[in-house]
Amino acid sequence: MEKARISSIQLFLLIIGFLYGSTVIINPALSAKNDAWLAILLGGVGGALLIGVYASIALLNPSKTLVEILMDRFGKLIGNAVSILYIWYFIHIASLVFRNFGEFITTMTFPETPMAVVIGIFAVLLVYGINSGIEVMGRTSELFVPFIPVTALIISLSLITTRDFTAFLPMLENGMALVLNAAFSFITFPFGETIAFLMLFPHLNKKENLKKVAALSVLFIVVLCLFIFIRNISVLGSDLMYRAIFTPHLTSLLIPGLNVEPLIDINLLIGGGTKISVCIYAAAKALSQVLGISDYRKLTTAITTFCVVLSIWVYENVLEMFSWAEKVWPYYSIPFQMVIPLILLFLSLKKRAEPSKSRE
Repeated sequence: MEKARISSIQLFLLIIGFLYGSTVIINPALSAKNDAWLAILLGGVGGALLIGVYASIALLNPSKTLVEILMDRFGKLIGNAVSILYIWYFIHIASLVFRNFGEFITTMTFPETPMAVVIGIFAVLLVYGINSGIEVMGRTSELFVPFIPVTALIISLSLITTRDFTAFLPMLENGMALVLNAAFSFITFPFGETIAFLMLFPHLNKKENLKKVAALSVLFIVVLCLFIFIRNISVLGSDLMYRAIFTPHLTSLLIPGLNVEPLIDINLLIGGGTKISVCIYAAAKALSQVLGISDYRKLTTAITTFCVVLSIWVYENVLEMFSWAEKVWPYYSIPFQMVIPLILLFLSLKKRAEPSKSRE
């Protein structure tokens, strides 16, 4: 295994950047309209439980990556097959975030620039960072991720005089079922996608801090999402917020005499870049372990190129992108995020209990 190590604060910031990712422009909880705050809270609780499962699996299998755990628990044949499915899943996530980034930039910032050019330039920068290793990714997160909440605060303070806090009312106007459905979507996107961190957890220098780091990361991102939602709905109202294609961009345009639109682009660069980097790193590392290649860097360029091509091909337009995220992605992700991890947790707990039984 790569001997690089990351600190607890670096892992904390990597998870925050990952969870924020493209949630800045696609937040599935918003399908609950003015009750999205409740969906965010419920989704946060479910997301914390899910990430707790991933952390428990890592602690029960110390210093082992997801691929190694799968091979230990399922056997080499089935373990390799499931590992290949996860490699595809990580590549798919990276491709979708590339497309989210490309759609936003070419729609709002550079409408005359071809999407392939925007995504391609972004990909080249990310390949350099991924090939620099997990330690560099950790240090980069320390440098850039704190900018995300600072930016959210700047935009919110700039709009403090235009708030209407009655936009939340009436509560549960559309029923609890819509809230629960939005909360489930919010669990799968973005919290369930942190299954990719099972390829990174072995690099944490203090394993005993893993659950604490995971819990604090979830708490931070839930508070941040609530903060941004309250800002957006109090400024735009629930109907306009729900109908807007890119809500943060629309909110930023309402600030009188000040252009903060570039801050949204920077936030997306940081969050999306962190998420894509983690997913490509996880895919390259997993594939190198399946194929028996000693250095994952030999695969990053090929995987990133495939991600870029897939990101261009995967959707016809921006509306299809939003529809997929809301209606298909949550159910497509269930095996990867819930079913297989719960089986791994059960088998890991069973394995740990076996030595104590044999001693008795």
